[in-house]
Amino acid sequence: MRIFAITQEEAIHLPAFLDTFFKARRQDVCGMVILPELMPKTTWRQTLRDHFVLYGPFGFVKLVLRYGSHRILDRLQRWLPVPGLHSVAAVARLHGVRIYETRSVNNPAFLETLAQLAPDVVVSVNASQKFGAQLLGIPRWGCINVHGALLPRYRGRLPSFWVLANGERETGATVHVMNADLDDGPIIRQDRVPVEPSDTQHTVIRKTKQLGCRLLLEALDLIESRRVVLFPNDRARATYYSFPTASVARQVRSKRGRLI
Repeated sequence: MRIFAITQEEAIHLPAFLDTFFKARRQDVCGMVILPELMPKTTWRQTLRDHFVLYGPFGFVKLVLRYGSHRILDRLQRWLPVPGLHSVAAVARLHGVRIYETRSVNNPAFLETLAQLAPDVVVSVNASQKFGAQLLGIPRWGCINVHGALLPRYRGRLPSFWVLANGERETGATVHVMNADLDDGPIIRQDRVPVEPSDTQHTVIRKTKQLGCRLLLEALDLIESRRVVLFPNDRARATYYSFPTASVARQVRSKRGRLI
């Protein structure tokens, strides 16, 4: 099986996910794209403002210190034996995975390169760009996505926040076939994890990332052995969420104490 991965740079949660994934499937990975940290059509100023609104002053400072330490350690790691994995690019270097450069996954030049690689499956993990029809049609067995919630509910952004906002007692992860719509397409694997009273958004993300990696590996095994049974991702039951407003974020922080 030939697997191509599309993800984005993220220092806190994705390195552990991808390290586990590459340890299990490195021999099958023919390359990867690491998209920019910023969402399309956003700036660092807007992103920082959004996170300040989401986490509040204390949480924002904590996030900045955590993120900054990873960035510093990642740079030091290129010359010194610094332990740990502090970026997605560092994981790729560790496992010898070739990184293909593109600003857009729908760029014609990139799509031509991807077609020449002839992947059986394209795996999306936190990819920050929508896949166009041409990209979706390149891999022999399609594109699959890892989503940190129990689809069809909690489509969209920050499901880890919204399960806390809505007082859910459980959440989970889903691996599904991708189509033209966001977080749509039939489900290959799905499982649940509890949401504890002590959970923060950070711990919910960590739980769902660990679960999502396991489910991804299981899904790839099923695809490879031709034993996939697809389950409906019922649009009639779907709920969709976007980035929370300041008032909603304050309510959740007040109720739970902290998010990070």
